[in-house]
Amino acid sequence: MDAYLPADVHFAWVGDDIVTLDARNDAYLCLVGAATVVRDRQGGRLEILDPGVFDLLRDAGLAQGEPDPAPRRIALRPQACLSPFEASDGDGLGFVLSGLRSSRRYHGRAFLDLIDEVRGLERPTESAASSTALSQCVAAYRAGLPWIPRQGVCLHRSFMLVCFLAERGVAADWVFGVRTWPFAAHCWAQVGPLVVGDDLHKVARYTPILVV
Repeated sequence: MDAYLPADVHFAWVGDDIVTLDARNDAYLCLVGAATVVRDRQGGRLEILDPGVFDLLRDAGLAQGEPDPAPRRIALRPQACLSPFEASDGDGLGFVLSGLRSSRRYHGRAFLDLIDEVRGLERPTESAASSTALSQCVAAYRAGLPWIPRQGVCLHRSFMLVCFLAERGVAADWVFGVRTWPFAAHCWAQVGPLVVGDDLHKVARYTPILVV
């Protein structure tokens, strides 16, 4: 039978398991072995082989019988990492000022509010930034980041970077990924298949679950 993901509920298929993210409550779950009975049909559509499983997912608020009209974005597979050392100079002060502004919008906010904040950014539909311009943005991020207080988690750092890139006219995705055994979640900025401000080898260990 067909079923659909509710708004702000996201699934990632990791081996035989499914990891769920309920962005409304900032809650992850691992459904062990669920990939054998719940298949991904893209765009938030599910194929469920056991009707009893649908009942369980529906009662948990993780599935519904009608599609959500909002389109869902899909992350491109990361293929390369943009190094800040490719640029001779970066505007570290510019990032500090941007990071302090976005930090005021970050602290004390619910997870779904942060997602809505990024969704509301004025980002071009396509980024025309050159590799050199992107490298300068990342160099500025690396140089200015130590001057931003309370930025020890990837959620805060990548939020600041996506906001900074939007200010510079760069269309960057905010990508969230998960892994299992042991479970971990991570988020990063990505421009097309290019990982920005993070390590490709680290990011490649995660399966994307949400793209903003």
